[in-house]
Amino acid sequence: MSVEDTLVIIKPDSFWRNLDAEVERRIQALGLTVIAERKLAGAENLSEEKWREFYFPAIGDRPPCWFGTSKYMAHGPVKPIHLRGENAIQRVRTAIGKTRPWQADAGTIRGDFWPGANEANAPFRLKFQQPGDDQFIFNMIHASDSPQSFEREIEFFNL
Repeated sequence: MSVEDTLVIIKPDSFWRNLDAEVERRIQALGLTVIAERKLAGAENLSEEKWREFYFPAIGDRPPCWFGTSKYMAHGPVKPIHLRGENAIQRVRTAIGKTRPWQADAGTIRGDFWPGANEANAPFRLKFQQPGDDQFIFNMIHASDSPQSFEREIEFFNL
């Protein structure tokens, strides 16, 4: 096993649903070292343009998804957390579950908190979902998927 750095971002829907403390508790339970963390809200958060730049490698040229996601993330609040430890990337990604929460296993953050998420986020859906994006999802948390992603993503935050 090797020591790795990873970036976790607790997303706005975790805060809206008052689950941010539980999400963070589960991440901290992994025993990784917190290098830096910071809650970003309002003017401290990244702009929609910066979030589009952040998400472009993952979303690519799918404007409805790209614009909706960047608008949602800029609305905030968000909490980026820089973590370090053995096999950190895989450990975090296993703990959070699959990107599409309805596919995430029980015991993962996304799997445990998915039931009712559509209803819980209903007041926000129309604000962020863009025409042509019928798969817009709120999935509570982001985690780097590789050392290269971490290196690119951490540059967006003054941690």
